[in-house]
Amino acid sequence: MKMREKLNWFHIAILIYAIELDVLLFVLPRISAENLGTNGWIGLLLLSGAALFNVFMISLVFRLGRGASVFDIMEASLPRALLYPLYLVLAGFWLFVGSLVGKNYILIYQMISFPTTDPMMLFLLFCFMLYFLLAKGIYGISKATTMIFFLTAWMPLLNFYFFGEWKAVRMTPYIFQGAVAIEGGLHNWAELFTVFVGYELCMFLFPFVEKDGKWLRGVYIGHLFATGVYLLVLVTAYGFFSLQQLQLLKYPIINLLAYIELPFINRIENITFTFFLFTNLASAVMFCFASVQALRRVIPHARPKLLEFIVVCLAYGIAFLPNILRKSELWLRNAYFIEIGLSFAAPVFLLLLLWWQRHRERRLHS
Repeated sequence: MKMREKLNWFHIAILIYAIELDVLLFVLPRISAENLGTNGWIGLLLLSGAALFNVFMISLVFRLGRGASVFDIMEASLPRALLYPLYLVLAGFWLFVGSLVGKNYILIYQMISFPTTDPMMLFLLFCFMLYFLLAKGIYGISKATTMIFFLTAWMPLLNFYFFGEWKAVRMTPYIFQGAVAIEGGLHNWAELFTVFVGYELCMFLFPFVEKDGKWLRGVYIGHLFATGVYLLVLVTAYGFFSLQQLQLLKYPIINLLAYIELPFINRIENITFTFFLFTNLASAVMFCFASVQALRRVIPHARPKLLEFIVVCLAYGIAFLPNILRKSELWLRNAYFIEIGLSFAAPVFLLLLLWWQRHRERRLHS
């Protein structure tokens, strides 16, 4: 019997990095300035630590569950009649998030590069790429993401172009002062945490990795690498613009890239944003992959690639709903808030189920 290929930590590190590094990078400085104010990059480090703790909780689920998938853990304790409706709800939600991730990028791309083009035509091309990746399975997705990484790895180096105009005095000695977001409190921190959403999808990789747990280092490395890129972007933006400018600019990074003048490239911000198509594709395909995994538990005997085709078609249909950028951004932000709650609640719920299973086994053998 042919042994199934396993994902290694290197490919997983790149996968997690690509999932996290999506179009929210272009609004990160504004989100930070609005919600945390001065020196918001410090808050990013604190939130990155919270995400690392969440990854640690996920690693406990993997080790205590001996590598069993999250679905197997739940089905060992709860009746399937109760779980199937939950699977359908989760599949629909992750499908919704994946569609919004792609549509939000397409709307911004259409605004800055193709203002007269129907965004749904652009999104149709996006969905073609989404299907071909999704149909390849997680191994094909991981290998394609590795290529995507090497296509985009050079972009963080553009930050060093701005160091000639970078002023430390713009950082100010004050911390978390001058925030203008009206919600306040936990909501502000959750707003900034949305840039990290995606690492929690590593929970669906349990059946595709070795049982020794070494793959988890890839999750940590990928998250830390994405944090490093976000930190570099934030420090650059805070030292280049004033706090008030960051709070007023819709997409500060696009404005920042517009300052780059090269003799052989015109409007480098358009070229750079185009490359982010691939990282947004990685984010969208992984949310759709989670949706397919949940649907496969409900329809285990579906024909190969049928569920993937249905998911992509539904994603395209959902994308018709947010017809303007403001609505798309609002829906995506709210969906990310729900996903943040799921990312922290799911490991706790699974650990409780594992504790109950062990307690039940001890009673049976006593």
